[in-house]
Amino acid sequence: MSASREKKKRQELLANGAADPKAARAAEQKAAERKSNILYATVAILFVIVAAGLWFYNSGIIQRSQTAVTIDGEKYNAAETSYYYGQVYQNYASFYSAMGMDPTGLKSQPYGGEDGKTYDDFFKESAVDNMKYIHAAVKAAKEANITLDSDDEAVVKANVDSMKSAAANSGYGYSAYLKAMYGATMTSSVFESCLRDQVLAGKYAEQYGEENFVYSDEDIQAYYEEHKDSYDVIDGAYITIDSAPEAKTDDEGNAVEATEVEVAAARLAAMDTANKILADFEGGQSLEQLAEAKELPYSTTISGASTTYGEWFYSAARKAGDAEIIEDDANSKIYVALFNGRERDASLDYSVRHVLVTAENLDLPEGEEATNEQIEAKANELLASWDGTEDGFAALAKEHSQDGSAETGGLYENVPKGQMVASFQDWCYADGRKSGDTGIVQSQYGYHIMYFVGYGDTEYWRYACENQLRSDDENAWRTSLIEATPAEVNESGMKYVG
Repeated sequence: MSASREKKKRQELLANGAADPKAARAAEQKAAERKSNILYATVAILFVIVAAGLWFYNSGIIQRSQTAVTIDGEKYNAAETSYYYGQVYQNYASFYSAMGMDPTGLKSQPYGGEDGKTYDDFFKESAVDNMKYIHAAVKAAKEANITLDSDDEAVVKANVDSMKSAAANSGYGYSAYLKAMYGATMTSSVFESCLRDQVLAGKYAEQYGEENFVYSDEDIQAYYEEHKDSYDVIDGAYITIDSAPEAKTDDEGNAVEATEVEVAAARLAAMDTANKILADFEGGQSLEQLAEAKELPYSTTISGASTTYGEWFYSAARKAGDAEIIEDDANSKIYVALFNGRERDASLDYSVRHVLVTAENLDLPEGEEATNEQIEAKANELLASWDGTEDGFAALAKEHSQDGSAETGGLYENVPKGQMVASFQDWCYADGRKSGDTGIVQSQYGYHIMYFVGYGDTEYWRYACENQLRSDDENAWRTSLIEATPAEVNESGMKYVG
């Protein structure tokens, strides 16, 4: 059939409604292509939806919105609960890690020997208790029309700035650091909101305490009489004699346990030494000189009534001049002890300025580590530049001190005994210390250039007793708030905490 006749035949078929085979094949091909394109488009859309879902999930938005705890009818989500969990963990981590806690396995490690209870359980329970207290205190603050003022907002800002600084020093952004510290659900808005609640709760607690935790002289004296062993100082001395047998090892260097005969012989020899020392002392010789002659430990520090020798010193039966031998078989020690007297600790509070000098004060080449000699030399150099006045010393501290008190000219006011490190405190309590004295002391923090302002008028025993009374009452009040505040844990939200 010629081409023209074939063309004419197709036209007749089309006119009668028949399909053109060639056109039909083309149409089928186009339809298949459309189906394929629709399939690919659908897969692409589904992929985008899944990816968006994964991003949404991994962003923590779903988890943080889950209710973890309901307190007195108010819901707290996982992110808010994580804030308090993180604080509890940070407060306890160092202590429990030193006792063997593995921070990477909190949900599997048993806590405190309690059946089935883990460290994670403990941190969560403590977090909920803290949340109940904060909730109750914030509610009471609002009812009393107590709000955050500019000073309080400055405290919030200082904490936020400190967190941002820590983040930068650790190589993190602010938001990423918060997640590292408090978990993946944490955001800056949640962190700062919880921080404001804490500051408001603290403000309310302070005002409540000022109104309710007030103690008379009679209250303080009564508390002292009941607990005087904790607030008295002993004037006395003792020599320590080791009553354990000499340690022995076998040929391979392993320790060999002493026999009963050896233990008895060593104790008898130590007791003989103690009896001779006591006899010589009663004969008029100095206990300190006797210890020195026999190269034995001598001490005038009696550290409380809980030790074996402490029980003897703090006994109500003691009177000046008592001297006895005290046996401590549990620790293989024998003491020759002398009691001179006992009185309440009348150490006064004090005020002092200081300049903390550290490696940061030195301009060293990059990579060179500062030595103690260099830091001490810098401290002496700064002291030598001082103009001799208290105002001049304050200016020196503001410019050079690496301590947080630099802003106030290095001033610590009304410091009670026991608050500062030993070398710092010992300098302030040195015999003959007077206003205007200066010096340099070393501590684990660096070298302190000291300027003594003067003693106050509060004796340590009184400060300590009043402080303990207040602490006991504050703890009881806090516990009462916690116990009176209902809370319900929602496990579906709590699983995102910790």
